[in-house]
Amino acid sequence: MNIDNKQERKALIERYLEAETTVAEERALAEYYAMNQPDADEAAFAKLVLTGNAALKSLSNSGEREYDRLIESRHRIGFKRTLRWVAGIAAAIAVVAIVRTGIVSYIDNHCTITPIEIANTLNMMMSLSVDEIESITATPCGKNVLITTKMKDNSSSTYILTRDGDALTTYFAWRNQ
Repeated sequence: MNIDNKQERKALIERYLEAETTVAEERALAEYYAMNQPDADEAAFAKLVLTGNAALKSLSNSGEREYDRLIESRHRIGFKRTLRWVAGIAAAIAVVAIVRTGIVSYIDNHCTITPIEIANTLNMMMSLSVDEIESITATPCGKNVLITTKMKDNSSSTYILTRDGDALTTYFAWRNQ
């Protein structure tokens, strides 16, 4: 079809008014009148086609925009929901890791020797050589206790008090002369 030919255009106008045109033919008419000045006998029809096409285009564009907005907000909601899940899982993992590390560190480094056991060991050491000992100190060190005896001759000895299963054991560590 040659839309520039007035006879063919008039036949298309009649088909349009009888609602027998395709969307492509209606767009072709609208584009023709948007680009060309209509003849006097086609002026009213041109106005009708251009107005209808503008309304259709406006409706179509607003519909497209609304669809895009809905789809985008749906994606945003889905992304936010996923992000919240991931953040929640990461936070839970971090809490478990921190608590586990703290518990393991506490168990590994916490002195399992009671103050009464330390006092009994110090008392036993004092009773062995009370005339030679100037002082005894006990220093917790992780699971163990370091016991340092300072002698009256300015020498010192250090012992390690440790728990071996249920038994409390004292090991000689070093001597400073």
